[in-house]
Amino acid sequence: MHLSRMPSFEELLKPPPAYYPKNIYYKFYSLFLRTIGMFSEGMRIGFTHGFDSGMIMNYVCQNTPSGRFYIGKVLDRIFLNQVTCKAFRAIKEIQKNVIKNYLQERNGDPTFIVDLASGKADYIYDALRETNGNVKVLLRDLDETALKESRAIAEKLNLLNKVSYEQGNALDIESLKRIYPKPNLVIEVGLYGIIHDDELLRRHFFELKDILNPGAILFNVQTYNPQIELIARVLKNRDGERCVWHLRPVELVIEWAEKAGFIEPQVTMDPYGIYAVVMMRN
Repeated sequence: MHLSRMPSFEELLKPPPAYYPKNIYYKFYSLFLRTIGMFSEGMRIGFTHGFDSGMIMNYVCQNTPSGRFYIGKVLDRIFLNQVTCKAFRAIKEIQKNVIKNYLQERNGDPTFIVDLASGKADYIYDALRETNGNVKVLLRDLDETALKESRAIAEKLNLLNKVSYEQGNALDIESLKRIYPKPNLVIEVGLYGIIHDDELLRRHFFELKDILNPGAILFNVQTYNPQIELIARVLKNRDGERCVWHLRPVELVIEWAEKAGFIEPQVTMDPYGIYAVVMMRN
């Protein structure tokens, strides 16, 4: 596949030069989304909670157009049909299947799963409903609202006996130390693309190994995205700043994990070539 040249992460962090030919396009695009675009439920959620939040990712995965009036639903369908949204939905299925396969490997042995940046984590619920076994899950996230909504979903699915919830920072060492018992599987999906510091992420793998020492880890890496500049110039993150995502070669992230002691990477790409889903063992 031919991959066109995209602006680097460092370029996207900076405002574009005044003479940049796409400036007017992005300004009008941003104005449109913040006015007429707000009839779309997806746009409303994204600009309220951030387009890097678990809230918007779970909305995208539901894939049900919603909005105010007919125009809102039309705009929402256009949003949900964007290639980045299609990739989100594809990796949700991939991640669910990886978890299901892992639980089948466990063959009924007691299994403790921790998702360190879970959002609503509905793909975990799908995996739990489609497998049998002695499984307990801890969902952690900085967003308390997402955890409350996730708990409500689990209650409807009669899964509260398997799942617990805790507000916490995946990158905070003291927060990680509070997790007990040691998990069999640690999940970190949707997290690495919003970590801008390579050294912080590289060190994080060592902290996972030293503190939690899980039997396996599951993560994803955004390797390519033809919409990366549009997202950075027009959309906002959970802190109200420009939504700049960090693309990385999956081989580089696997190398960092291997240096921390994780082995046997199993990589599955989404059909759009945007995300790599990776399972590694300890």
